[in-house]
Amino acid sequence: MLMSQISTLWHAYLVWGLFLGAGIGCSGNSTVSSIPRWFTKKRGLAISVTIAGFNFGAVVGPLIIQWLISVYGWQKAFFIVGFIPLLVDIPLALFIKRNPEQMGIQPYGADEPAEVNKTIDEAKGELPFTGLLKSRIFWVFGFLQFAFGFCMQTVIIHIVPHATDIGIPALAAASILSIAAGSRVIGNLTTGALSEWLGSRRVMSGSLILMTLGFMWLIFAGNAAGLFIFAVIFGATSGGINPLLMLVPAEMFGLKNLGIISGIFSLLGTVGGALGSPLAGYIYDVSGKYEVAFGVSFLIGLAAFVLSLIILRFKIQVDYNGNKSGNKP
Repeated sequence: MLMSQISTLWHAYLVWGLFLGAGIGCSGNSTVSSIPRWFTKKRGLAISVTIAGFNFGAVVGPLIIQWLISVYGWQKAFFIVGFIPLLVDIPLALFIKRNPEQMGIQPYGADEPAEVNKTIDEAKGELPFTGLLKSRIFWVFGFLQFAFGFCMQTVIIHIVPHATDIGIPALAAASILSIAAGSRVIGNLTTGALSEWLGSRRVMSGSLILMTLGFMWLIFAGNAAGLFIFAVIFGATSGGINPLLMLVPAEMFGLKNLGIISGIFSLLGTVGGALGSPLAGYIYDVSGKYEVAFGVSFLIGLAAFVLSLIILRFKIQVDYNGNKSGNKP
C-alpha cells in the first residue's frame, strides 16, 4: 500500500527492498517450516502442496495485477493488492500453530509404524543448534542452497533479456517466465510424491542433475522453441527442488530447530541469488554474450549436484538414548 505513494527512488528502496523483502522472507519461511511438524506420513507431499501454492500465485498473480494496472493504473493497483494480506493472509495465519502438540494432538501418521528405511526424525534427543553449526554436512547443504539460489536468480533476471537479445519478440520472451512458473507447480507436486517412494535426497540429486543439464541446453538454444523447452525443464526441476530444500533438512537435522535451520539455509540461498544475477550481468557486459554467464551457472549447478551426492551418502544413526549423530560415509 505504501508503494502506491512513492515519488522518489529511495522510497522504492525503503518500501520494496526493506519492508516487502523482510515481510516475504519471514512469512514464507515460517509458513513452510511449520508444515513438517504436522506430518510424519506424507510429509513430502504436504510440503509440496504448500510450496505449489506460492508458485500458483506466481502464475495467476501477474495476470490479475496487469488487469488492475490496465483498469486503475499502477498506484491504485498497488493499493488494492496491499489489501490481500489484510483480508486473506493475516486471518488465515491466526489458525496456524507451530506444532500439533499445541492443540493436544499428534502429527498425521504418528500412530502408524515407521516405514522401512525411513529416516528417524522424531527422536527426542536431537543435536543442539550449536552442534549443527559445527557439523560439516550442515554447511554442505548450506552451500548447496547457495548454489541453487545462484542458478535460480541468474535465470529469473536474465532469461528475458537473453531472449530479446537473440531476436525473440518481447511478448514471447516474457512468456518464458510464465511457462517456467507453471512448470514449477507441476514440479512441486511431482517431487513431493516421488520423495515418498524414492526418498527425498535421491529425488533432490536427480532434480539437480536435470536442472544442470537444462543449463547446457540453454547455452545452445538459439530460438523461441528452444527457450520454451528450457523453461519447462528449468521450471519443473527448480520447482521440484524447492520443497526438498525444506524436507531434507527436516529428515537430516530433526524438527526441534527447523525454523532457524531453514532460515539460515534460505539466507544462504538469497546470498547466492544476490551474487548470481549481478555476476551474470557483468559477464554479459564484458563478453557481450549471455551464453558465457549461463555456462558459469552450469558449473555452479554441477557443483550443487556433487554436494547432493555427498548428502545422499550421509548416514544418520540414532543411539540407544534416541540421540542423532551424523556419520561420514
